[in-house]
This record gives sequence, C-alpha cells and structure tokens, in this order.
Amino acid sequence: GGRALDIACGLGAASLWLARSGYKVDAVDISSTAISELRKNAETEGRSINAYTADLDTYSLPENQYDLVTVFYFYLNRIVPQIEATLKKDGLLVYATYNENQASVAPGFNPDYLVSSTDFAGSFGTLKIVVSEPLAGPRQNISRVIACKAS
Repeated sequence: GGRALDIACGLGAASLWLARSGYKVDAVDISSTAISELRKNAETEGRSINAYTADLDTYSLPENQYDLVTVFYFYLNRIVPQIEATLKKDGLLVYATYNENQASVAPGFNPDYLVSSTDFAGSFGTLKIVVSEPLAGPRQNISRVIACKAS
C-alpha cells in the first residue's frame, strides 16, 4: 500500500494492478482518450484512481509524494530529476523503457525517446539501484531499473 504514481500510464494496466494491490494511485498520461478509458475501467472494477491528462513536457511532478513510481515505455530525460524528487524517502522506482536497440526493431522510432543501455541506471544519480537490466527482452531493446530513494 501507500501512494503510487503511474507516469505515462496509457490505458492504465499498471495503474489498475497497483489499485488492486492496495495502492492509492495517481495516473498521468498525455492522451485524454487513454485517461477516459482508464477511468471507465477503474469504475467498472470499483477502483478509485486519480487519473489525469498532462503533457509531461510542461507538467511538474510534486515533491516527496509517492512511495512507488512506475514508468513503462516512456522516456523524457528532463523529468528524471522530477521522478527522483517525487519519491518519498525509501520510495521505489520501477522503470522499463526502450533502449537504443529499439532503432533496429522499429527504424522510425524517435531516438530522443531511447535510453542508453550502458548508462540507463546511471541516469538516477540520487537513487540506489536495486536491480538493473540494461539489455532485457527477446530483442534486448528494453532497459529496466528498480531503484530506491535512500532515507
């Protein structure tokens, strides 16, 4: 339990799972269509999720609010410090996103949204890395990190 933030939540599969697991969930995505679908699915399940639309290029995350932050298949370098700051002490970050190998899987993929598999874990300077999988997935085009904000 505790408070969780699902960044770039899309249709909210992780948000719903977190709510089922006892977290009070905030979920944010740029797509109002995705947020509407998440709200509908949460209502159908009888789950309370605070889902809202925001452009993370301009939106600022609140500081020291969350016990858990999840980010799946979204990367925006400028918000990494905000992700670190939004975690409470001893808070966990679970992050999985595409690395530079995605360019060979999907040649038109915007390289600005790809992480370096050799340095993704190093992006989180203030967090203690618990698990780092720089080359994950069958095509090794995903990088994963679980990190903790030290108390």
